[in-house]
Amino acid sequence: MTAITLRIPDAMDKPLRDAAADAPSLNDYIVRAVRRQMTLDAARKLAATAPLDLEGEGDAL
Repeated sequence: MTAITLRIPDAMDKPLRDAAADAPSLNDYIVRAVRRQMTLDAARKLAATAPLDLEGEGDAL
């Protein structure tokens, strides 16, 4: 695991805390958001690669 320091601008502090109100913690909310973004970034990179022949693959992927 890698530790990071995140500096949140004052203008974003309250909106971010409000958005994370239902999360177990602000840290958990941020980690989940980062994971979501990493997944989206990976999907975009995969989609940009040469088309794959998935004929007959169905739900195997």
